[in-house]
Amino acid sequence: MKTLRSILGLSLLLVFFLTFGEVHGQKRSNKIGVKTERKMGGNSVGKAYRADDRFRTQPIRRNPNYRYPHHRRVVRTLPRYHVRLVHRGLPYFYYSGIYYTLYGDEYMVVMPPRGFRISVLPVGHVRIVVGHSVFYYHSGVYYSETVSTSSDNNEKYEVTQPPVGVILCEIHKDSEEIIIDGKVLFEYNDVFYKKNSTYDGKTTYEVVYSKPQNDI
Repeated sequence: MKTLRSILGLSLLLVFFLTFGEVHGQKRSNKIGVKTERKMGGNSVGKAYRADDRFRTQPIRRNPNYRYPHHRRVVRTLPRYHVRLVHRGLPYFYYSGIYYTLYGDEYMVVMPPRGFRISVLPVGHVRIVVGHSVFYYHSGVYYSETVSTSSDNNEKYEVTQPPVGVILCEIHKDSEEIIIDGKVLFEYNDVFYKKNSTYDGKTTYEVVYSKPQNDI
């Protein structure tokens, strides 16, 4: 009788451990691949639990109603009084703050590369003073005045990168509205602006980031 009770007890104990192990294994397997959502400044960031606890952030969200810039439009003929310039071996055509380059048998409107120089600033440019530095702005492009060592070189205004903190009353009409970490910014020609309101109700745009040349 004692032997029968011992066998029955061992059997029940074995069944208990097998059942517990199966349930525990299911709980562990259900946790594999689980994703959570968290907020970072208003943006949802998916996070998959892995051994190194890495996570992938979402790309910048674009405004679906945005009308894309016209600076890459193609034209058949150049303005009558355009100027032909060469930068790093490539031909460009310039007229009144607008730049063109060859596109087959036609011409494409482009943004000038940094380092590009012109002799006369376009009409309607804005003069900006930042500390001891002076910049000029027109149609999404920033210029700075250079000191030339050659008397034959009249191209003294160079396309440059704007410093953070520059404030404009207006930005290019084709600037793209984007959202980064829940904050609405405006981007044009690789420069990011934040919209501000002054105490008297006016709107200004402040440069908060500008991509370096090697990132473009």
